[in-house]
Amino acid sequence: MTWGINEWVAVISAIVAVVSFGLNWLVVRRQTELQYETLRAEMDAEVIAWTHEAIDQVSQAITLARGRGLTYSADEMRRLSHETCQRLSSIADRGRLFFPNESPETHGRDKEAAFQGYRPPILDAVVFASTRIGRLDAGVTEPDTAAAEFLAKCRRLLVSEAQNAIDPRRRGQMLRRLAVGRLDDKTSAYTLAAELGEGLESLFPGYLLERRDAAWIAKREAIARPRAQ
Repeated sequence: MTWGINEWVAVISAIVAVVSFGLNWLVVRRQTELQYETLRAEMDAEVIAWTHEAIDQVSQAITLARGRGLTYSADEMRRLSHETCQRLSSIADRGRLFFPNESPETHGRDKEAAFQGYRPPILDAVVFASTRIGRLDAGVTEPDTAAAEFLAKCRRLLVSEAQNAIDPRRRGQMLRRLAVGRLDDKTSAYTLAAELGEGLESLFPGYLLERRDAAWIAKREAIARPRAQ
């Protein structure tokens, strides 16, 4: 059959419409992805700010435990440990805005809504730290190493759970996909980290669990390479 001008115009218009639809779909998809990442970044920023304060206060509690009888007098210990205990208690309750209790329908139904269910581990870390520093015996004139070790474990749990919630590895992948950051920086951070570690090893023999030589640098760079692709 022979097509006339009208038929060709109709076919070309249809092709243009399909191509335009495909391009618009790609643009909308990218905009939606960016909006989602922007919203999540804003939410993550609030969690990060909360985590920073929690880490600082648990670290303060560790400092108090290690400095008891050395850096702080009994009166200072009583005041500072009480203040730190109360700050941690407040931080734990504010953390409930980000990390609600689990299984509220099966446990603690007689409590207020925010306190029904099982407290998540990240809040356990803060609450336990608050309890431990609040019960520190200020009258003893030597460091409380047991309390310091307990509080250090609380801090590690806090950081680990916060990292799980924020997922910084996913954020790094997102930034690479959007071509954000110093992608032209060719300096190996692992080389610099190795130099710092070896510097400490030379000052304090046995400090490093694994020597940071050229093989260590190559192994770390090989591990990181797939994430950068």
